[in-house]
Amino acid sequence: MYRRDLRDTQSDDLLADAVTAEMAEQAIPEPNESDGNRLAYAASREHRTDLYLKDGEETRKLTSRGLLAQRYTHLDPRWFDWHPEGENIAYAGEDDDGLSIWTADAETGEKTRVTNHDAADAGPRFSPDGDEIAFVTDNWSPGSLAVASADGRRVEVLRDDEFLYQDPRWADGDALYAVRTRHEDLTDRASQVVRVSRDGGVEPVFASDSVNAYAPRPRPSSDSDSEELAFVHDETGFDAIYLTGPDREEPEQLVAERGTDLGAPSWDSSGEKLAFTATRDGKVEIRTVAADSGEVEALTDEPGDRYFPEWREGDVLAVAADPTTPPEVRNVSTGERVAGRPPAGLESRFVDPEEITYDSTGGVEIHAMVYLPEGHDEADPDSIPLLVHPHGGPTAFDGYEYNYRAQYFARQGFAVIEPNYRGSSGFGREFRNRNDFAWGEGDLDDVVNAADALADAYPAVDPDRAGIFGGSGGGLMTVNALGKTDRFDAGAAFYGVYDYETFVDDTDDVGWRLMKRELGFPATDIDNYREASPIRSVPDIEAPLLVLHGEEDVRVPLSQSEQLVEELDKHGKTYEFQTYDDEPHGFLKRENVVDAYSRVADLFAKYLEVNPDDGSSRPHRPDDE
Repeated sequence: MYRRDLRDTQSDDLLADAVTAEMAEQAIPEPNESDGNRLAYAASREHRTDLYLKDGEETRKLTSRGLLAQRYTHLDPRWFDWHPEGENIAYAGEDDDGLSIWTADAETGEKTRVTNHDAADAGPRFSPDGDEIAFVTDNWSPGSLAVASADGRRVEVLRDDEFLYQDPRWADGDALYAVRTRHEDLTDRASQVVRVSRDGGVEPVFASDSVNAYAPRPRPSSDSDSEELAFVHDETGFDAIYLTGPDREEPEQLVAERGTDLGAPSWDSSGEKLAFTATRDGKVEIRTVAADSGEVEALTDEPGDRYFPEWREGDVLAVAADPTTPPEVRNVSTGERVAGRPPAGLESRFVDPEEITYDSTGGVEIHAMVYLPEGHDEADPDSIPLLVHPHGGPTAFDGYEYNYRAQYFARQGFAVIEPNYRGSSGFGREFRNRNDFAWGEGDLDDVVNAADALADAYPAVDPDRAGIFGGSGGGLMTVNALGKTDRFDAGAAFYGVYDYETFVDDTDDVGWRLMKRELGFPATDIDNYREASPIRSVPDIEAPLLVLHGEEDVRVPLSQSEQLVEELDKHGKTYEFQTYDDEPHGFLKRENVVDAYSRVADLFAKYLEVNPDDGSSRPHRPDDE
């Protein structure tokens, strides 16, 4: 479809360095009760996440086969947990059967397997006395709530019903709190906070139709009769933090801010303050609030991406990143790095993004991030080609995070815009729900209109040379944009859904619940599935399309891209199809990421750049493919 490497390839080294950077995922300080100062944290590098223990200046890796530790926008659960006396750490670790609960001795690193069944387990949480571990498991049914003895000799289920349970937190030795969602819903749309007794009895703490409630955090207290709880819900339209307890008839709003989503509450050891995240217009700050007075203090002021705040000796630690720095563990009270190893020289090769807003269809204001090549201020008018990069999800957002994809293309000389189209998170519940039962309508308009918004905002950007690329939800948006409009000259679609009718047969449970929420049930709403499928617009695609997919993808199976390619071939379209045999949903390995995105860069070099070869490209060889 195009000649490989018809461009300056030096930026490929930047991509290789950026994708192999160590990225912190979550950090949990040793409990105060243990009188220690150690830090357990999860960090990812390429295709695997491992658990590390930092003790003074020494850092040791505790796992060798990986563990489950990932950020999820609307839940903020712990993915591993300290024993209350600091003896060991519980985590969900990979094994031959999937994911089981394990403990690692904090001194020796010795592993003990707690659960031993053919099912995925997650979210371990030690009881206050350390004798038991609560966790979520698929062993009985998806999202069951269970408890195991810490030595693994006993496992029992507490709740196995029509709900999916997540994020268990012990209230005391006799009960715990959890988030639950009906199997037919998604956790970012309609979830409840409940109290589950040790014998399995359940009592709702907060449950309201179409309201998302999450992050139950019991308040530390020396008074066993005063059991208070902080949690988050979005009944007002934006995520806010509430307090409930025996002295309150209804949950009382502790802190809220119109236009800002608050989340991830974390108590200090005294129960006097909460640390929390505040998300607005792509920026994620860390703040604290005094529980009794409601006084709020901002701990961060520079744009960035922060999550999972935790207290240590009066300071707040969090995983923090910014556009030029990979996620690391940082003391946000002092600004000091606590753990993490950013690659040398990366910051100087990255650009600082900007943000713009523009009006889209129906007068809806859209927020977007923009990455511009160096020297754009002095560039000639219409001299810089543009790329639109819609995020996946669709319940996600682009902001001031570490973003090597956009940085790579800015380094190549493109202007990149990342629109937070309707359906994105971080802008309140109403905006998040705006594309329900309307995929490929207003959200697609927001993405297509981003190209003109970028060119209007920056004179050096050429509106007539435009490309589009994206993964998952961004991949299907790419194909929709090429088939339903003639706005773009080329596109690259990564692991997208292209035929919703067949997708429901092959996807995992999360994908199936997403379809039910967004499009309805096939038995009654099959027209929604067919009309929203990008594959229907293939006959109208005129631009060249690069299709990429991982063969180990269970969320969006390879069959989706195979169907798309079959349709492209049937209609005589210009395309290339590239697969990677060892990649899941989202490419992780260095060699695959570099190969995939350099192919995309080559595609855009051919179809968007006026003179892509400045003499630095290497000769094409057939074995490069």
